[in-house]
Amino acid sequence: MDRKIKVVQYGAGKMSVYTMRYVYEKGAEIVGAIDVNPEVIGKDIGEIMGVENKGVKVVSLEEAENMMRETKPDVAIVTTMSLISDVEEALMLCAKLGVNAITTCEEAFYPANSNPGVTKKIDDMAKQTNCTITGSGYQDIYWGQLISSIAGSTQTEALAIM
Repeated sequence: MDRKIKVVQYGAGKMSVYTMRYVYEKGAEIVGAIDVNPEVIGKDIGEIMGVENKGVKVVSLEEAENMMRETKPDVAIVTTMSLISDVEEALMLCAKLGVNAITTCEEAFYPANSNPGVTKKIDDMAKQTNCTITGSGYQDIYWGQLISSIAGSTQTEALAIM
């Protein structure tokens, strides 16, 4: 690609610190950031990440669509909530504008089972505007599996001692 991938960070909280750093580490650029928290709106994303200013200020939800139309991002990273109904507005905005999006929303990992109505609505819009909306989730199953593995490995030791 002859230019940097343009990214919008949707949600400028704790998780975004890592996703924004990753964007820069991989050679892309953040062209916008959105949040609902008045304490971060207006802050430079560099301040949120704990690095030098990047010249990108966090905008409010009300300004999100205009900012995205202006910056024309290739990708949006949505790191806000855990339920598909909570991220519906963000994902619909991305789909409406034809912006590919990925979200850490746990339910978005496979939302067709738990919320087929919202899933179809987002999917239909994304198909109309030729973009991809995907959920990577942050699966609690990992933590359950990790605990099971640790417990399983100690069980053998406990039995050997008895």
